[in-house]
Amino acid sequence: MAGKPQKNLSYSILLDFYGSVLTEKQRIILTEYYDEDLSLAEIAENMGITRQGVRDAIKHGEAALDELEAKLGNARRHTAMQRDLERLQQLAMEVRCCNSGLYTSSPQIEKDTGEMLTIIQRLNTQEDADGI
Repeated sequence: MAGKPQKNLSYSILLDFYGSVLTEKQRIILTEYYDEDLSLAEIAENMGITRQGVRDAIKHGEAALDELEAKLGNARRHTAMQRDLERLQQLAMEVRCCNSGLYTSSPQIEKDTGEMLTIIQRLNTQEDADGI
């Protein structure tokens, strides 16, 4: 017995980046489908259209989001930058930990890793403030 097809939740991320360029109807439908996890029937009832109309809007919206991401790559770059920031934070913490384990720890290493962690936190905060 075939189950319900799995949603590609990466569209939720793409909506964050490119949702404003979709038609209002597509944006509402995709938001209800991906972010609010409503069924096609529930969305159809909310929008006053058929389930097939909802399905078509989802497919067209997904295609538009895919095209924008292929051309602009904002979500891909954002994800890579988040991964890099997490790795930098991990490395700075490891250096700080190794430094504190030394017989005589280096105040310069402590100062520098503290500054690195502050910069990383600021960059993460800027990303959050941008709404992404």
